[in-house]
Amino acid sequence: MSNETSSEIDSADITERLVGITPVYLNNFLQRELFGLKASVQTGKVRAKRRLFSRDDVFGIALVWMLFESGLRTEPIIRVLKGITESAKPNANAAAKKLLESGAEYLLIVREPRMPTKSPESKPNQQALCPVRRAELSNAFEQYPASDLLAIPVGNKFADLGKRLEILFPHLP
Repeated sequence: MSNETSSEIDSADITERLVGITPVYLNNFLQRELFGLKASVQTGKVRAKRRLFSRDDVFGIALVWMLFESGLRTEPIIRVLKGITESAKPNANAAAKKLLESGAEYLLIVREPRMPTKSPESKPNQQALCPVRRAELSNAFEQYPASDLLAIPVGNKFADLGKRLEILFPHLP
């Protein structure tokens, strides 16, 4: 990959220079269409199958990758995305945009442990709280003493990603 700046973000840029997601997982997330992720820019002229992404796509992919790397599985990630956007369908781009606009430092995920029963209520209750500031994290431990808490530093990661996009793709809107 060259050091030249380009106006198009392709899969290699996302895996090697921006998000750090592995190519296998990026393809998996895009093909399964579980998180509302897609290559939303028109295909390139050189290769008909070339995937091109927008700035919003990059932040959506980064959000799903952060959730995945934090240990969440597919269904909990879908519930987090739906919770952030308050919609019926998961949309990683809309969730990332909402987090960016809120200025959230952290995405706090609160999960109550499963109950020992076979009833439908045995699924863990999960909620995504945002925006959360660093100072509010200690209050969460007091407020949810019996729950699992997962704090993901989306503010720092999104800020770093934004800087990388500015440097590598200065002409993107």
